Amino acid sequence: MSQPRPSPEQQPSNQRQIPSIEAIGPVVDEVIDIARQKLKHPIKVRLWTWEDREFKVRVKHWYPAGANNRYGYEAIVQYHSDREVVEGFFAERDTETDDLEVLLETEFGRLPDPVEKMRE
Repeated sequence: MSQPRPSPEQQPSNQRQIPSIEAIGPVVDEVIDIARQKLKHPIKVRLWTWEDREFKVRVKHWYPAGANNRYGYEAIVQYHSDREVVEGFFAERDTETDDLEVLLETEFGRLPDPVEKMRE
């Protein structure tokens, strides 16, 4: 019977599976800089990290639905370490059903993944 795996906080920093903010910070900063140039303000930043050392950063600006309209719009700049591409999206969101339809996609460039992947 194997022992339970320690949580990432309990592991030595060189054995953590979730990427550290120190490692991914420069890419996160670069994506935010691109979003500041491309999106209206204010912007919202979300960051996801996974135990396989992948991460995603999404920056968006929300255009709310009008008084007589149920559709709002999202302008998004996003990076996922697995694809190493900074992407842009413009999407329409139905505020009644929460359905999202991407209307426009573009690529803003490539950034190498700064995190060394686990060897199996």
